[in-house]
Amino acid sequence: MKRFARDGYPFKIFVLVLLFAVGYGLVIYRLFVLQVRDHERLREMARRQQSRTVKIVPRRGTIYDQKGRELAISVDTISLYAVPPQIHDKRRTAKILSKLTGEKQRKILRELLKKRQFVWVARKLDPSIMDKLAQKELDGIYSLYESKRFYPNRSLGAGFLGFVGLDNQGLEGVEFQYDDAIKGKPGWFVAGVDAKRRQIMTPEEGYLQPTGGNDLVLTMDNVIQYITEVELRQAFREHGARAGMAVMIRPATGEILSMASYPTFNPNEFQSYRPRLRRNLPILENFEPGSTFKLVTLATALDLGIVKPRDIFFCENGAYRYRSTVYHDTHEYGWLSVRQILQKSSNIGAIKISEQLDRQDFYRYIQDFGFGDKTGVALPGESTGVLRSPRNWSGLSMPSLSMGQELSVTALQLLSATAAIANDGVRMQPYTVARIVTPDGKVLVENGPRAVKQVILPKTAQYMLRCMESVVTEDGTAPQAAVPGFRVAGKTGTAQKYDRQLGSYSHSKFTSSFVGVVPADKPEIALIVVLDEPQGKIRYGGTVAGPVFRRIAERTLRYLRVAPPQTPEVVLSASEGEAVPLQAIGGRS
Repeated sequence: MKRFARDGYPFKIFVLVLLFAVGYGLVIYRLFVLQVRDHERLREMARRQQSRTVKIVPRRGTIYDQKGRELAISVDTISLYAVPPQIHDKRRTAKILSKLTGEKQRKILRELLKKRQFVWVARKLDPSIMDKLAQKELDGIYSLYESKRFYPNRSLGAGFLGFVGLDNQGLEGVEFQYDDAIKGKPGWFVAGVDAKRRQIMTPEEGYLQPTGGNDLVLTMDNVIQYITEVELRQAFREHGARAGMAVMIRPATGEILSMASYPTFNPNEFQSYRPRLRRNLPILENFEPGSTFKLVTLATALDLGIVKPRDIFFCENGAYRYRSTVYHDTHEYGWLSVRQILQKSSNIGAIKISEQLDRQDFYRYIQDFGFGDKTGVALPGESTGVLRSPRNWSGLSMPSLSMGQELSVTALQLLSATAAIANDGVRMQPYTVARIVTPDGKVLVENGPRAVKQVILPKTAQYMLRCMESVVTEDGTAPQAAVPGFRVAGKTGTAQKYDRQLGSYSHSKFTSSFVGVVPADKPEIALIVVLDEPQGKIRYGGTVAGPVFRRIAERTLRYLRVAPPQTPEVVLSASEGEAVPLQAIGGRS
C-alpha cells in the first residue's frame, strides 16, 4: 500500500498540473479572443448597448404661393424620449406621461419596460408641455426640439401640396416631388449613459446641428385655389356627385394657377383620412372625355385641310347606322356646318368628319395634343390615360374616338390640349414650381414657360376658338357657362361611363364636364370642371359643369383685374363665311 501511494503521488501531481495548465490556457485564449481577435466587434457591440445615435429632423423649407403667401411651414415642437434604466417606477411614470401627452398608458409602459438605453415616448408635441413636465420631476425622461410640418390653410390645395410623414419625409404631392430640395440635412446626437448612469449627451462630440431646407415658390395662387375649391365643393354637394375636379392654367405659359379635388382632406391630420380621399384626381383619375374630344376631331380635319369651314354634313335626323352600330344625337339634326357640329355637339357630325380622316393621321394628332402620355407636370403618380395604337383599333374605333369614346384622359391632359388651341396651336408644358430658393434668398432653380409642340396651325386654332365661342351661346350646349362681359370659348362633355359588369355603357352613370378659355379674344385663363356621376334628371356637361366654370372664371377674372371689353362685340355672325376667311384654314406644314 505504501509503495502504491508513493508511486501514485507523482501521477496525481501531474494530473493536477495538467488541469491547471489547461485552465490557464483557456483563460489566456479567452483573453486573446476578447482583447485582440474580437476587440473591435465587442467594442462596437458595447457602444450600441450603451448609446444610440438619434437623428434630428431638420426644418423643411417653406412652400409659398406665387404671391409669397405661406402654404406649408415648419414649426418647432417638443419630442420626449426616455432612458429606461434610469426610471425606477415605470408604471407611475407611464401614467403621468399618458396624461401629459395623450398617448395610451399601455403603449408608453411597453416602451419603458424595454431593455434599451433610448426609447421614444411621444413626438412633436406642443412646446407648452415643458412647463407641466418640469413640475413632475420625472427621472430618465428627456426632451429635444423637432420640426413639424404645418399647413395653415388646412385642406386648401391639399391634393396638390401633399403631406409629410412623422420624420418630415414628403409622401405625396409637391412635398414628395421636391423632397430632396426642401427637406434639408438632418443632424444627430448620441444618447447614452456611463457606468454610473451619468451624462446623456456629449455636446462636443455627440451633436450635429441640422441644416434647414430650401423654399419653394409655386405657380399656384392661394386666392384662385380658394375660389376653385369653394365653387367645386358647392357643385359637388348640389349634384350629389361621386367626385369632382377642376384645374386652371395660363394658356400662354402653362402655369398651373389652381388644382382641386373633392372630396378632399386636411394634410395636418392625413392619417385620419382614407387613401382614396387623399388622391390628386386631376392627374390621377382617368375618364372618357366624351364630346369635349370633338375639339381634337375637328381640329385634326381642319388642320389637314380635309374639311373646310363652309362644308356641311347631313346628320341623318338623329340616327346614323355605321356598319352594325346605330349612333344617335340628342336631338334630330339635318344639315349642319362644321361650326354647328361643335355648337350642337353632334355625334353623327363628328363621325362623318372622322370618315374623312386617315387613322394614322388622327392618331398622330391625338398624340400631338398630349393624350396617351404624361403631361410632365412634375407631380407624383401622374397617369398617362389610355390610348391604344391604331393596330389595335376595331372597325368602330374611328367613330368612337371621334366623339370621345375608346380612350381615357386626365383632366390636366384635356385642359392642356384645349389651352393649346387658345395659344395659337402651341402646347405648353404645365408646371407647378416657379422657383427654388435657398434660406438666404438665393435662387437655385427658376422655371418658366416652355413650348412642347406646335400642334395645329395658328389659323386653325383661331377658327376653332370661334367655333368654341358658339358653344357658349343660346343656340349652343353651354349658355350657362357664359361670363357676363367676356367672350368665352369652350366645349361640353357628357360621357356615359363604361360598366364592366354589364359589358356596355351605363345609362345611369355619367361624367359631366366643361372645358374652356376666357377671354376668347385674348385668353388669360383656361379652366376645366369635371363632375363624376352627378345625380338628378339633368346631367349634361353644359348644365352641370358649365355654371361652375362661369362662377370660377367670373370671380377669378375680377381678382386678376381683367377688364371686360369696352364695346360689346358680336361673337359670330349668321354667315359661316364671315367667321373666318376660307383661305385661312387647311394645309398643315
